[in-house]
Formats: sequence, structure tokens, C-alpha cells
Amino acid sequence: MSPASDVPAAGAFVASNGELAWRRQDIEQALHVLRDSGQAILGGEVWLITGEKSWTGLIPQRGGGPSNVWSWTTDGRSSGESWRDCCRRTVAESVDKLRAMPVEQKTPHELIENLRFNLTYVAEPET
Repeated sequence: MSPASDVPAAGAFVASNGELAWRRQDIEQALHVLRDSGQAILGGEVWLITGEKSWTGLIPQRGGGPSNVWSWTTDGRSSGESWRDCCRRTVAESVDKLRAMPVEQKTPHELIENLRFNLTYVAEPET
């Protein structure tokens, strides 16, 4: 779900539907703000910005070949896991997965500046 009122939208790409996506150097800050506002991260994907408010999830490969879709998911909330712990864990999982994701090394140099990282997140379900 995007956008959340506490998410740092400054500097974020805003898609035509209101979803946000951040540059690599800003994504960890966005994750921490989401965690601190009580949001759990379900996953995310890499976007290639194609216009003022448009993007594609199909990222061309350096050297040709089929385009890649770069995405990740986090593990679901386990029984007995507090919501706060779930928020912390899903952010930590996302940070680890993002740091291991070689999207810039696999994307043509001229497109790297247009890469953004979108997040899917959710507030604590009401019980």
C-alpha cells in the first residue's frame, strides 16, 4: 500500500497512481521511516522511470537479452511475533535483499539514473 502519510516523499518518484519509489541511496531511509510508523514491508520491486509519472518493471539487461523484473518479498508474520518485531524484521530482510540485489551492475549504464525502488507495505491488521 502506498503512499503512507509518514513516508518520506521528498525526493521520491511519484507514479500516476500515487505510489512512491526511491533512489537506491534513499531507500533505506524510507524503509526506516515506514518501520517507525508501524508499517511492515511485504516486498518491493525496481522500476525504470520512463516519463514524468510513468515507469516499467521490465529492466533491460546490460549486453542485451531479455529484460529482468527485480523484486523481493519478505516472510509473513509468524505466530507469536509482535507487530513491532514484524516491522523490524521485514525492514531488515528488505535491507539485506536490496544490498544483495545487483540491479545496477546488470542494467545498461545509461539507464541506472532512472532506477527507483518501490515498496509494498501494510499497517497492523485490526483484530
